[in-house]
Amino acid sequence: MQPTNTSLERPLSDDPLSSFTMPARWYLDEEIYAQEKNAIFYREWHYIGHVSTLTTPGDYVTMQLADENIFVIRDDDDQLRGFYNVCRHRAHQLVSGNGRVKDIVCPYHAWRYNKSGELCFARNTQDISNFDQKDYSLHEIQVETLCGLVFVNLDPNAEPLKSRAVGLEEDLRRWIPGVDDLKAISHDAFGGDAGIRANWKVVVDNYVECYHCEKAHPAFSELNCMQDYELDTFGIWSRQLGPSTRIENTAYQFSRKDPIQQSAFWYVWPTTTINVIPGETLVSVLSIQPTSLGTTSFAGDTLAHKSEQGSQRLDWLYNILGAEDMALCESVQKGLNSRSYNQGPFVADTDKSGIGEHALHHFHCLVRDALEQFRPTSE
Repeated sequence: MQPTNTSLERPLSDDPLSSFTMPARWYLDEEIYAQEKNAIFYREWHYIGHVSTLTTPGDYVTMQLADENIFVIRDDDDQLRGFYNVCRHRAHQLVSGNGRVKDIVCPYHAWRYNKSGELCFARNTQDISNFDQKDYSLHEIQVETLCGLVFVNLDPNAEPLKSRAVGLEEDLRRWIPGVDDLKAISHDAFGGDAGIRANWKVVVDNYVECYHCEKAHPAFSELNCMQDYELDTFGIWSRQLGPSTRIENTAYQFSRKDPIQQSAFWYVWPTTTINVIPGETLVSVLSIQPTSLGTTSFAGDTLAHKSEQGSQRLDWLYNILGAEDMALCESVQKGLNSRSYNQGPFVADTDKSGIGEHALHHFHCLVRDALEQFRPTSE
C-alpha cells in the first residue's frame, strides 16, 4: 500500500508546530523499504567519493546503493564516468573496492571494456550471429561534482544536483576555507563494517536535529555554545551551525589561530552529510546508506589539506561523539518495535531555533513527498 497522509493515524502536515512524525511502521515495513529504493535511492543524488582519489585515467571507486553496485572511473579523456558494476554477459561484478585499472576486465569470462564503458573484447564470440560489441556497452549512470565531491544518480532523467540543491555550493565555500584544495586522507565509518543497527531514517533523524545534544553529547555542548546554535533548511538540504565555540572544552583542543572556528553540519537529501568542526580544515563527508531494512552504513571520506592533521579530532568524532549517536539510534530502533509507540510530535518553535526539530520535520516531509510522488511504471 502506498503511504499517504490518509494512512497516518495523525497527520504529517506541512507545519512542524502542528505535525506528527512518520509512524513507526515506516521504519519497520519491508514494503515501504522496497518503495524507498525506487522512489528515493534510485532517483536521487548520492556521494560516492572525492575527486582527489580519481586523478589518473583508470582510477575508480565503487559503492553499494541499496541493491545496486555501481562505480565511477576516470576515462582516457579525463572525464568521470559512472556505470552499473555488472558485466553485460552473465552479470558478474566487474570491479571491487577502490583502485586503478588499465581496462575493465570481468573476472568471470574476461569480457573487456574500455574506461568509457564500451565492450572491446569478448572471447569466442566470432561465430555468434548478429553479435555486435556495440550492443553490449556498460549501462551508464549520471555523475556530477560539487566542490570536489563526486555524486551519482541512477535516474537518467534526474535534474542536476546543482540546480536541485540551490545555494549549497556557495554555502560550502563560505564555511570551508580552501574547499577545492582538499584531499581524501582516510576512509572512515561509524560502527566500522558492522554499521549501525537501525533503519537509515533513524540515523538521518538523529543527524538533523540537536534538540538531543545538551543531554546526550556533553562534550559537544561544551565545544559549541548551544544558546547561539543555528539550524536552517533550504530546499533539499539543511545546515546546522555552531558559530560560537569554546577553546576550553572536554572534546579536544584547538587554537584561535586555526582557520575554522565554527562547527557546521550539512545534510543533503537523501543520504549525504558534510561535517566541519573547529581546528585546521578537516571535513568528513559521510553517506547514510541502508544495508537492510534495519541496518545502516554511515561511512565516507575524511578530507584535509595535510595528511597528518586532525587525529585528536577524528578520535573524538568517531569514538566519542559517534559512539553516543550510535547508541541513541539503536535504542530508538528498538523502541519503534514497541506496541506502545507509533508517532510523536515535533518539538519546534516559531523562531526556528537551533535546538528545534524543524529540520527533522523537513526530512520527514521529503520522505513523504518522494513516496507519494513515485508511481511505478508498467513494464
